[in-house]
Amino acid sequence: MPDTIYESGLSMPSALHSFSYFITSAIVLLLALAFYYGAVSPLGRELAVPNYELVGTNKGESFDDSKQRYFTNSREILQEGLSKTGKGFQVCTPLGPLIVLKKEFINEIQRHKHLSFAKNVVRANFTKLPGVGLMAGMGGFRWGGDRIDVFKDVARIQLTQSLGKITEGLSNETALSLQDYFPPSKDWRKIVFYPSAVKLVSRLSSYAFLGPVLCRNDEWLDINGDYAVVGIDFIRHLRLWPSMVQPIVQYFLPQRRIMRQQELTARRIIGKELDKRRLRAAADERAGKPKKTYTDALQWLQDTMDKTNKRFDIASGVLGMGLGAVHTTSMALTRAMFDLCDNPEWIQPLRDEVKSALEQDGGWNKVTLHKMKLMDSVLKESQRRNPVHFTILTRVAEQDVTLSHGIHIRKNDMVTATTYDTMMDPEVYPEPERFIGDRFLKLRQIPGNENKFQYVTTSSDHIGFGHGEHACPGRFFAGNELKIVLAHMLMKYEWKFAPGSRSSNIELAQDIVPNPSAEMMFRERTPEIQL
Repeated sequence: MPDTIYESGLSMPSALHSFSYFITSAIVLLLALAFYYGAVSPLGRELAVPNYELVGTNKGESFDDSKQRYFTNSREILQEGLSKTGKGFQVCTPLGPLIVLKKEFINEIQRHKHLSFAKNVVRANFTKLPGVGLMAGMGGFRWGGDRIDVFKDVARIQLTQSLGKITEGLSNETALSLQDYFPPSKDWRKIVFYPSAVKLVSRLSSYAFLGPVLCRNDEWLDINGDYAVVGIDFIRHLRLWPSMVQPIVQYFLPQRRIMRQQELTARRIIGKELDKRRLRAAADERAGKPKKTYTDALQWLQDTMDKTNKRFDIASGVLGMGLGAVHTTSMALTRAMFDLCDNPEWIQPLRDEVKSALEQDGGWNKVTLHKMKLMDSVLKESQRRNPVHFTILTRVAEQDVTLSHGIHIRKNDMVTATTYDTMMDPEVYPEPERFIGDRFLKLRQIPGNENKFQYVTTSSDHIGFGHGEHACPGRFFAGNELKIVLAHMLMKYEWKFAPGSRSSNIELAQDIVPNPSAEMMFRERTPEIQL
């Protein structure tokens, strides 16, 4: 039985509370039996998907052992499967058997109306469990049979349309944030980069989502940065249990209690700000003044409620948006900085490009960022070599599905594609293991490719943001945010790795995470132009 049931604080009551003792014992026994039959007994073992070779499993090995091997050796297992003939194979994952198809099926996977993105979100993140606000923004809010993708609509429409308005403000907030998280010094200073990157990105994302006041609220920033970490840990621990008992087990996991407290604190902070806005709106109405509108997620979510005539938890929505924005962008920033320190010949050309763009436009605006094409290429090349996941475009079949070449997927089967198969293909990307900063810049210089191969552009050969209808809706904001941050960091500081530090990634199941303990050195420099 997982250790977490004991870590939850479930303890033996005193003899005076015999009835409670009986109930508690019955629950523990139920969980133990369920765990045995779900994870140990052959009766509960998951069956492999017919007609797909099972890769990464030894003969006679249990599914649990196979899952553990995939958790720690997913790259090798996926590469083994991709090296075999045939159109696809299957692996054992914490969620059960997963069909992995080769890159030629990517467009079919993302377009097929009966291969569901939403059902995969529900299955992977337990969004249907009562009281779990995690992934509310990503998975959408439900009222009866209706579903509104709040996060997707806000990020894809309102946030993207506001980018021109907030570019200069984001640059100013970046300058202030660097003073706090990367204090300038003439001497070399050592820092563990990734945790500081999380704080920085949390603050900048909060600037866009909540405005300049709340983005500097330390209590909010702690929640915004930690909520995803606790949530992912909650998911990882809950996956250890059979689905039949997960609705019960969730209440004993300490991560759920932490998440609940974070959500309550978020509601208090967000609620206080919403109350201020309502009072101001009422006062303005009494005074005959026009209603003040805000360029932030609180306004956009309120507008969504008014538009749909539905009520939902705005605080959970903002937390969900942060869940999708903070850690993926922090990892992208960390990997880009690691790649540049490993390949420092690209740093000065990037500085020259930033100087040229700012001189042409006399400051920051949306067009200025579009002129930073080498930086755009560097970000895309870094993502190509360091995607967030090994598998992406994962879908659940809503009914039996047949793809081209007779590929059959049963109802409720999971199917996916791999980033390795697409973004490390030597026929598409010569010398795929090598970091080539201007790889995509040169591709864009070919006539007819001017608007292709941008950082935010997806294709079947570059699925770092996904592809198709469900590609990351916040990638346009993330791209702008990363360019602004990199410009400030490279112009204002010199960078190098601390002695003995490594930039290698940590790989767990489908996830690829930059080394969170890698140390970097930085010191102040005089920028070529004032930012």
